[in-house]
Order: sequence, then structure tokens, then C-alpha cells
Amino acid sequence: MEKDPKGGECMEEATETKGQSNKTIWIALAIVLLVLAGGAFAFINSNKATQPTQQATPQPTVQQQEKAAGQGATESAMKEVKTFAVEGSPFAFSVKEIRVKKGDTVKIVFTNKTGFHDWTVDEFNAKTKQIQAGETDEVTFVADKAGSFEYYCSVGTHRQQGMVGKLIVE
Repeated sequence: MEKDPKGGECMEEATETKGQSNKTIWIALAIVLLVLAGGAFAFINSNKATQPTQQATPQPTVQQQEKAAGQGATESAMKEVKTFAVEGSPFAFSVKEIRVKKGDTVKIVFTNKTGFHDWTVDEFNAKTKQIQAGETDEVTFVADKAGSFEYYCSVGTHRQQGMVGKLIVE
């Protein structure tokens, strides 16, 4: 180890310590920037999932469905089925509100656009299968209670993240 003319430590050792200190600062700065970028990304995506969208209440398509009464069913043996097409995507349904009359037979044709989802309304024990992107399932039930009922996706925490809608039975 060389001494400088004034009796101090070697200049090489001081430079080496300063270089290690700068390296530590840069690593810490990089970690802080990554954490901030991740937080910003999560915040932006959470806002997209919770922003309300303005959509008109869809009108059902009415189909005639024969009762299982055998051949020669008359018009009085025919029953209207109110059919709604609902699409699922990350943390949202394409239809936010469905309105029907008490006693209506309701058919939900659920198509999953992205992710893994289902359509559920507990009060009528109505639930589609949990399906992958590109798949479709349907459920039919009788809306025999009046009121406002929440339908939702039962996969993971999708319901808590805003994948819900309202079934209004008048």
C-alpha cells in the first residue's frame, strides 16, 4: 500500500470505495423506479375496471318455446322466453342492467370474451359454467321474485373487482 506524500491512505482505495458507493446508489434508484412503475400500472388498471360505463338496458329477444306437453301444442301452451346476450371480459359484463317482469322465463346466453368467467345470480339459483375465452354457456330460470338482484362473476375476486350487474324484476 502506498502512502501519499502527506501521510494519508492510498488514493486507489478511496476511489474504489467511492465507486462502490455510486453503484449502490444506482441500484437503489433502479429498484425505487421499478416499484413506482409497477404501482402506477396497477393504479391505472384498477381505475379502468371500476369506471362506470353508460349503456342502455338491452331489450330481450323473445322466443317461443313449447312446453313439454307432447305433439299438437296450441298457442296457449307456448311460453315467451326473454333472452339476453351477455358478454364477459376482465372485471366487466357488457350488460350492466337487465329488466324483466315477475313470472318471466329468462334465458342468459353468456359469452366469455377474455379470461375465465361465469354469470351468477344467487336468488334464482341461476349460474352458468365457468368458461374460457371464446366459449358460450347459457342458463334459463323463472324470475319468480320481485326486486333488485345482483348478478356477478364468481371466479376468484372478480365480483369484488366490479364484475357485477343488476337484475331488476318488476
